[in-house]
Amino acid sequence: MKNKFLNPVKFGLVLASFILVCGIASATTYTAVASGNWTSALTWGGTAPPTNLTSADQVNIGIGMDVTMDQNITLNNALASINITGTLSSAAHIKLTVISGSLTGSGTITAIQLILNAGGTMSFTGSLTADTLINSMLSLTSSAQTTVSNELTLNGILNVSVGGSLTMAANSHITVSGASISLSGGTLNMTSKYNVDYTSMSAVTGLELSGSGLGKVGINVSGANNVTLNSNLTTNDSLKFISGTLILNGNNLTVNAALSGNVIISGNSSSNLTINTSGGVSSAINFAPGFQDLNNLTINVGSGNSIKILPGLTVDGTLVFSGNSKLDISGEMLTIAGNVTGTGTLVANTTTKLAFTASNSITGNINLTGTLGTFIANIGSGNTLKLGTNLTVDTLKLTSGMVILNNNNLSVNTDIAAGGTGIILSTPSSSITITSSSTIHGSLGFAAAGDSVNNLTINIGGSGSLKLGSDLVVKGNLHLIVGFVDVGNNNLHIGINGTITGAGTTSYVITSGSGNLTMYANLSNTTTFAVGTSTYLPAEITLNGGSDTGSIGINVSSGVYSQGTSGVLISSSQPMVDATWLFQNNIGSTINANMKLSWTASAEANGFLHKDDYISHFASSAWDDIGDSMTAVLSGSLYSVTRANITSMSPFAVFDQKTVSTGVNELIATSDNIIIYPNPAHQNLYINNNFTPGSLINAEIYNTLGQMVSSYQFKDALFAVPVSGLVTGTYFIKFHNDNMQVVKKFSKL
Repeated sequence: MKNKFLNPVKFGLVLASFILVCGIASATTYTAVASGNWTSALTWGGTAPPTNLTSADQVNIGIGMDVTMDQNITLNNALASINITGTLSSAAHIKLTVISGSLTGSGTITAIQLILNAGGTMSFTGSLTADTLINSMLSLTSSAQTTVSNELTLNGILNVSVGGSLTMAANSHITVSGASISLSGGTLNMTSKYNVDYTSMSAVTGLELSGSGLGKVGINVSGANNVTLNSNLTTNDSLKFISGTLILNGNNLTVNAALSGNVIISGNSSSNLTINTSGGVSSAINFAPGFQDLNNLTINVGSGNSIKILPGLTVDGTLVFSGNSKLDISGEMLTIAGNVTGTGTLVANTTTKLAFTASNSITGNINLTGTLGTFIANIGSGNTLKLGTNLTVDTLKLTSGMVILNNNNLSVNTDIAAGGTGIILSTPSSSITITSSSTIHGSLGFAAAGDSVNNLTINIGGSGSLKLGSDLVVKGNLHLIVGFVDVGNNNLHIGINGTITGAGTTSYVITSGSGNLTMYANLSNTTTFAVGTSTYLPAEITLNGGSDTGSIGINVSSGVYSQGTSGVLISSSQPMVDATWLFQNNIGSTINANMKLSWTASAEANGFLHKDDYISHFASSAWDDIGDSMTAVLSGSLYSVTRANITSMSPFAVFDQKTVSTGVNELIATSDNIIIYPNPAHQNLYINNNFTPGSLINAEIYNTLGQMVSSYQFKDALFAVPVSGLVTGTYFIKFHNDNMQVVKKFSKL
């Protein structure tokens, strides 16, 4: 005979039916017949209901009956219920817990603790007052008139529906753990002060934050969780972070009182953050990585007080300061992509980056304290930002726009970034200091209407230089500690009362392009032009009595050319100082000056000697030779020669007795010591030597380009120089030895 068994599914259904039938069979209905305690038989007219309703018992408290829970009551069966049309109240420390089953009726419940777990239901529509109400039902829709005297804990959503209400008593508390409060036709009464804490789990805020009595708000949802705002939040009491992140979610956060704890905020470009705390904020505001954006940021923490941000922030709208507040950005990056208004200060250090990236002018003043690591201005051509304090920065990056110094000082401690088009607008009240261990990569340009400074200090090591991107006027002092100012094609003008100090072989003005160093010359002193190329080549001008006064510009460049500033590079083959001093005269029509030109030995070329040196002036289309040569004077590492009574300005160079160049005026001897003939010559040029017989004389022939084409030596009284191999044209023949120098011009047929 076969054994027959039910399959598992059928067996389970049968077992469940059995349990249900047994439960119903064992169900008891208890109806209160008098007011009294839950455990009193008199209250029920016989047997009192159990305090733990684990069977499908039905407890009814009718109209006019007032039952007091004298022990903890637990509803713990899906078919059990407590129906209240009268009153159910509790003694001290007594809990009413609904694990499963239902709480119904339209009467009155007054409980010390009412705990609603996920397996239960509540359709009670009467008056419910609880000192503590804990809702763990996933979504509780309540039409009861609920008052919470002390604590409302939301482990599930509390939806106040039509006919229902929620009243939070004074100094009550809402604890939210992954849930919220919502409305579907009911009303909220949260005008008395109450506090809200988010704990344990991530949550999206609801109407629990909407009451006018909202006080303290706490975030304590563990480090990996967050609280997401579903609407704007204004706190009039403290906002305290213990753990977790507050996600603004496009909404605004306004803190009107204390902000404390491990503050972590996830912002975006649609959200505004306003901090109104009169005593400052001791905790830094951390912005979550990838969410370091705000629309507007308002700082109002009281005069002298500060708030710090970490690890960086972009303000797409407006940074608003109020009441001389401070925003501490030490060690972080703050990007202003919009505007700055109000009165306040940014606190920085050498690891701070501050960037202005909007294509608009900044209307407020930028006030800074501390040395800034990097300052970036990228606000678009024609737009401006204005300093309200001195700016001391390691790296200045002027990408675009104009930085207005506004009578403040600018100090750059490391570098100016290359490649930008931004400029500085200065006044004679502002000073600029450039300090670096090596050359500055970018240039410093100025607005045409603001190209004057008080003092300019250069302290650049490693043979580095500051390049000017525009003209600049130094009204006070150009202080050259070490390093160079390279004017390029611009003019560096030292004001009428200005000075240059500290100049020397490692600190001077380089005129690498067509620009000038311009200084004011007067009759009372000598004007020293601290200029050079790769070597120091200073010039001095002393005006003589009767001369007009005014400005003189100088450009010194390497090389000497046959036509002053053009033609053949004669310094490549002739003995001379390898430099041309080009003076620009802004003095009136009458000038009479003594000139001193100086150089270092490294500037001497082609066997230049320190004997019979002279300053040659390119005038009337030729380098002149006035005959007042001298032995160069050595002072320190500089050699120098002087020339008196200069009456015009143009190129000047330093030659020695052996120098021959195109355009050097022919020397006319006082006697016919040397005679050349025939002139013009065809085959030979004959030399009649009337100098001391037996003295060796050098003879060199140069073309009009200053190139030597042949050379000879002779002692004879008559010497023939072959010229048949020369092309037709004009030539110069130079005769010289240690005792004489004569230049003659001849033509070759």
